[in-house]
Amino acid sequence: MELPRLEPLYQTYREQGFEIIAVESQRDRKRAVKFIAKNQLSYPCLENGDGDAEFIYQTFKVSTYPTSFLIDGEGRILFVHVGFDKGDEENLAREIERVLALD
Repeated sequence: MELPRLEPLYQTYREQGFEIIAVESQRDRKRAVKFIAKNQLSYPCLENGDGDAEFIYQTFKVSTYPTSFLIDGEGRILFVHVGFDKGDEENLAREIERVLALD
């Protein structure tokens, strides 16, 4: 599960302007609230819409979860990562550092 492994990255880089916004794809609010509390996630977690209000696919054409985007301050997508395997947080940390160095 990637979301708990993103929390240390958020804590490390948030003072430098790094933000995480997680989007819950299952549309199961009760389950999501329990998961967020259990894992002490401190970054925003949003609920994806359904049908015409389905935001993630409509905006980013995401059909595989998890998918991570690093977006710079100008709104440009600089890095996309599909899936999340053990050790991917180290690769993501390198990309975050690279993006933060650009700003």
